Amino acid sequence: MEIRLTPMTEADLADVLAIENSSFPTPWSIRLFLNELENPCSRIILAKDDAGILLGYVSFRLIVDEAHILNLAVHKLFRREGIAKKLLGHVLEFAKEKGANIFLLEVRNLNIAALKLYKGFGFREAGIRKGYYGDTGEDAILMELVL
Repeated sequence: MEIRLTPMTEADLADVLAIENSSFPTPWSIRLFLNELENPCSRIILAKDDAGILLGYVSFRLIVDEAHILNLAVHKLFRREGIAKKLLGHVLEFAKEKGANIFLLEVRNLNIAALKLYKGFGFREAGIRKGYYGDTGEDAILMELVL
């Protein structure tokens, strides 16, 4: 399967929300996605197959030399096929080209698959945000990658 990476537009909103709603206990709202699309510091990149089916997405903000990864999700039918790796790799390359030298993100402390993904790219645990996720009370692990 060939994976194409493209910027998100409002036309992609319904498909993105379907993945979002099935991936997170407290999914982002339509308004949050629209705010990110309107924010000049934000990017949302989609992974689509050669038929145009949405496989996953990543959202991030790039502010001066810092990139903050906000959200990364892959459709449940396409997980473990390297899509998250491709999306994350794209973010790192894009942001490096734009001058970023530090990458930050929060991840649920019980999300073992995500922790493994981020550590595989060289992210390290930089701290704990106690009770960060209000929906479950889970802690967030603050992860960083410094170039």
